[in-house]
Amino acid sequence: DEIVQVVQNLVDNALKYSSAGGKIEVTIERGRTLDETFQTRMADSTRLSLVTPDREQGARYVVVTVRDHGPGMAREYLPRLTERFYRIEGQKSGERQGTGLGLAIVRHIVIRHRGALSVESALGTGALFAAAFPLAPDRKSVATQPTEEIF
Repeated sequence: DEIVQVVQNLVDNALKYSSAGGKIEVTIERGRTLDETFQTRMADSTRLSLVTPDREQGARYVVVTVRDHGPGMAREYLPRLTERFYRIEGQKSGERQGTGLGLAIVRHIVIRHRGALSVESALGTGALFAAAFPLAPDRKSVATQPTEEIF
């Protein structure tokens, strides 16, 4: 339910900040590493990691990306995006007003799931949010430890 809430919040923001009839892209990729997840995907954009997990090297993730083609955000606003009640001054969000809690909720859910969250943005071309959630280890690759019972 929480991962669905992450996707809903990211799509809701994309809808708010895109013009009517604007294009929004949602992708889901399985089996990516954090290095692959945090590669810049938009030309001439600024990318910032908002949540970086403590994970072992080579861990694999499911990555949900939501990209809009709205006005984008200037670099100086990106570090504060996940603060509660933070809204970029002067940024229009269409007819739908928000509380400034959506990305703070996303951040907390991503942290709770030991995931990662990043944003890319370029003024005039939009924004891309990527939320990564760790895959469960493959049962075949997990060595079973013998258990010892003491009576």
